[in-house]
This record gives sequence, C-alpha cells and structure tokens, in this order.
Amino acid sequence: MTRGNLFVALALVAGLTVGGCGSDNDDKEDGGGTDPTPVRTVTPVPTTTPEGPEPTVTPGVPVPTPTDDGGGGDPPCDVDSQLTVISNPGGDLDTGWTGIAHDNETPSEVSVTVDLDCPDGENCTVDGSSLVDDLFGAPLPLSSGGVPVCVLNVFREAISGSYTCSDGCGTTDVLLESQVFLVQDIAKPCPTCVGDDIFNDGVKNGSCDGGDADGAACDVGASDPSFGETSLDCPPGGSSVGELEINLSPATTGEVSVDSSFDCASALFPPGTCYCPNQIQPNACIDGICTDGECLANSPDGLCSNEQFRSCRLEFGSEDCEATFPGSGSCVAKNRPCFGTNISASGQCAVPGEEGTLVSFFCIPSTRAAAINTTAGLPGPGLVQLKGRSIRTPR
Repeated sequence: MTRGNLFVALALVAGLTVGGCGSDNDDKEDGGGTDPTPVRTVTPVPTTTPEGPEPTVTPGVPVPTPTDDGGGGDPPCDVDSQLTVISNPGGDLDTGWTGIAHDNETPSEVSVTVDLDCPDGENCTVDGSSLVDDLFGAPLPLSSGGVPVCVLNVFREAISGSYTCSDGCGTTDVLLESQVFLVQDIAKPCPTCVGDDIFNDGVKNGSCDGGDADGAACDVGASDPSFGETSLDCPPGGSSVGELEINLSPATTGEVSVDSSFDCASALFPPGTCYCPNQIQPNACIDGICTDGECLANSPDGLCSNEQFRSCRLEFGSEDCEATFPGSGSCVAKNRPCFGTNISASGQCAVPGEEGTLVSFFCIPSTRAAAINTTAGLPGPGLVQLKGRSIRTPR
C-alpha cells in the first residue's frame, strides 16, 4: 500500500476504536500445516456515524533519498510495483473523549501489501482492491479502565490514494469495519499465539492460547507491547458488540489538523467544542481546559507502572499492582490525557530503508456495550500515529 497505506491499516489501527494505555502522544491539544481458522462472520448492520469534520492536510516532509535510486538516476519504481508495509514499535492510538483510552501503543509486525501503478516510474496510484473484505492484520488487543476488548479490522472498501517513489510521501483513504468483542480478562484482551518463532511466514509453529480456536496451530501476525503476540488463526470468542465504520480519510505522511466544530450532545458545553456528531462533551477535564494534552485541574490517575491498563490507588503504594499482580510494577500518578480545541499530528515520508509515520484523525461511533462507550467516551474522536517500514518489489 502507499506510504499512507502502510500505516493505514494499522489502525486502528484503526480498529482503533477503543483503546488502552501506552506511549505518550505528541500533538493532542491546541496551544505449517492446517488451513487458517475461519473468522466469524458478523451479521448485524454496521454502526455508522455522520461524517466528522474535514481535516486540514499539508504535504509531508521527505527524508533524504538514498544514493541507490533504482539505477541510472531514474525514479526508483517499476511501472507495476508492489508495496509492502510493516508496522514498527512506537505508534500511538488515542480514542474517545474521556482520555482513559488514550496513549495506546500500536502493535508491530503487522504487514500489508498493495499494488502501485506508476506510469512514469515516480508518481503512483495505490490499488488496494484485492484487500476488500480481508482482515487487516491480526486481532487488535485493547484494554483500559478495566474494560478489555479484542478488535477485528476488516477492509470494507478498496484502499486508494497516491504515492511518490522518490521520497516515499503518500496520502490514502482507508475505510475499515472494526468488529469489537467485549471480553473478561483485562490482561489478555485477545487470544495469543504462543511458541511461533518467525512472524508472518505462513508457517504455523505456534499454538493458540484462548478464544474459539484454543490449541490450534498459528502463525504470529502482530506483536503487542502489552498483550503479546496475536494471530489471524486465533480469533476471539463470544459475540461482537459493535461493527463500527472507521474512516481513516485521509491517512497521510503529511500533517493533519482538525478544529472542534460540532455542538456537543450535552447542552452544558459551549457550541462548536466537540469533534464528532453525537459526542457528549469535549473531554473529561473538570474545568474543561486541556493544557498540552493533559487535564491539569484533575487529580492524577493511578496506573501500574509496567501494566498501565491496570488502575491503582495512589495512597496504597504497590498494593494494587506488584503485591497483587507480580510484574505489574508500582502505582504511579499520571495526568489524564485529553483533546483540546485542535487535534493535530505530523507524519513523516520515508523510502524503503527509512522509518516513516502515517497520521489520521477519525470519528468513532458508539458500540452496543455501555461499559465501552462510557469508559472510552464514544461517540468521540480518534487520532492514530503509525510508524513503519516498507519494501518495494516489481510485480
């Protein structure tokens, strides 16, 4: 997929719909063997939400082009190429208005391949039509505020967009359906694939731990820093509580900037201070003011240092963390994250051999589970910043 694509799919990360805790976000505020395990077909009609605001997008900043440009000084793309993008650690996902589901580090080793049509060897269009109805990566584990979910992301339409070979800049539209499964174990939102030594090689050397395919052979498809390795061969159990339309449109290596413009569903807040239709309130700051991405007027939240999906009582030291859950660390204070009156983020162009960043703003509909909606703050805005590397090959 294009540079945009690449990271595109990560999401949410899109699946992105309901999140946990992890690395901090920068710009949230103004100022072998068996057939793959079949994935459950979800029949309910997707939950949709009216169009959100149109982000302002500016071009990306290219990194230096490598000396080896493909030969003879010509643009480094074949007319008919493929682009494979693989996610790196360090991406960030923020979902909803409460801030509880912000700062979730996105999984690494998620791989997506799209066709590039490059008639002049330089300026390409992205063709992701072969991905329609396919799952994007492995199940996405998310956990925050005591509410764990496992998300399956499906490409509901073809990925489309543009990509420039010489600098790796790109902008794409990625439309997903995120199927949300509410589970019980906050430390294990999705089944894991245990024992597979080489990820995404098509060889099922691991075995599923949990879910409907418990014990089945599996090939790891993604690695999550908090919840381990997941696989398409290891789907979640239970039933979906939401089939959410998530529009990463655009997903770009440039800069995205969105001002709040919707009236909040609660009349207690000034007009134009929410980001998405039917969003209840702008943020969870008790004074309504988000300063540098944090609610400074609120009392800090207590989180276990090594497992920040666990809440704890600051006055009880490590009693709710290490003493009860070995390895979870000590109870630390963290200011509640928030969105202010502007949401912005900067991407980074990158050719193969360099690390790039794809950014996108999106609106998230509510699920059919009140616990998810209340904890994350849905309907509400989302922001994803995905890091990754790419490989180009002729086709």
